[in-house]
Amino acid sequence: MTRAHLGSPWWLRPGVIVAVALLLRLAWLWWVPVEPVADSVLYDAFAKSIADGRGYAFPSGDLTVYWPVGASAVYAVIYAIFGSQEWAAALFQALLGGAIVGLTWRLARAPLGREAAALAAWFTALWPLLIEFTTILASELLFIALVLAALNAWSAQGLQPVRRAVLWGALICAASYVRPTAWPLLVLFPLLAWWVDRQWRPAMLMLLVSVSTAAALFAPWVYRNYQLFDRFVLVAANGGPNLWMGNNPASNGGYMPLPDKAFKNEVERDRYYGREAIEFIKSHPLDYLKLSASRVVMTYDRETIGVVWNERGLTRRFGVPTLMALKLVSTAYWWTMLALGAIGAYRMVREHRVSVLWPLVAATLFLATVPILTVAQDRYHVPIDPLLGIFAAWGALGLGRRARSALRRQQHA
Repeated sequence: MTRAHLGSPWWLRPGVIVAVALLLRLAWLWWVPVEPVADSVLYDAFAKSIADGRGYAFPSGDLTVYWPVGASAVYAVIYAIFGSQEWAAALFQALLGGAIVGLTWRLARAPLGREAAALAAWFTALWPLLIEFTTILASELLFIALVLAALNAWSAQGLQPVRRAVLWGALICAASYVRPTAWPLLVLFPLLAWWVDRQWRPAMLMLLVSVSTAAALFAPWVYRNYQLFDRFVLVAANGGPNLWMGNNPASNGGYMPLPDKAFKNEVERDRYYGREAIEFIKSHPLDYLKLSASRVVMTYDRETIGVVWNERGLTRRFGVPTLMALKLVSTAYWWTMLALGAIGAYRMVREHRVSVLWPLVAATLFLATVPILTVAQDRYHVPIDPLLGIFAAWGALGLGRRARSALRRQQHA
């Protein structure tokens, strides 16, 4: 921590904000027991299988590539060290929450200043859903931390170009192991840099080095999948089913169970449903647009998944009435951030800051668009929360300055 930070008001100090974030998450972990439900059950089972030396497999012993391996692999390391204890994974999640707050501060500090960075960090530290996910064994917090780390690496202009490219490639690869939706960023950002800066040499260097780095890190997993299924699979074989769930004649745009159909393996199933979904989209473009519009509402109208997936633990500890109260608090906070974020985005455009802040804008738009085009659920917007917090901080500061200016005018009237 620099002397400038030490001489700042306490609320501007990143160390203080991260400490508060950790305390809140540890308090949540203390009061809310870990009760795996839905996807968390399988993340937990896969992690225990890896930790026990049985590989990435279902409890039945069948090796799989359906879900991305990243989150389960990290939990497996924790289980191998501490034993198969869910609290240890949740403690790791609490630490991730603190890291997310620090990475948010760092991402906002250079382009927007220390006040905006501190406020964005506070918004992220106090974000109900990001606290609630401490006791949910899922991919969200790990994915957010890796994406934020990658964006910080991209913004680290002081790094030697090749090292920066290697770091960018490695972090996007790691994020893709957690959620494969991240891998297009690997190519998208260098191309956008070329378009924004009009300098093709550094953009091509970044593209070639980062893609080569990621390819080397993907290779062992691709080889494992080819050995098992005789097909190329980059990370996971659930892209086709997910796309089909959101785009088929019976879909409402959100999750739905797959039909009871027999396939040779998971990869064949993935490709079958991918083809079915693409054929539906091509044959019914108007229906696809309607489903996409529905997905906007389904993904962004609330933020309650953190309460829903903690329902067992919360009910056992505090009773059913707590659930509705927490859902209202979480969604109210979400809508406040959305409103302030929209104001902040408008302010950035009006002040001609987009050309400087394009990585933040591009990452937010990309992550926000994926569920609109594929399949909807409120959990799928969670990765943009800290990024939205940066926009919200800029919006809140703008409103604060306008309020102070209006007050001064009244005093001098």
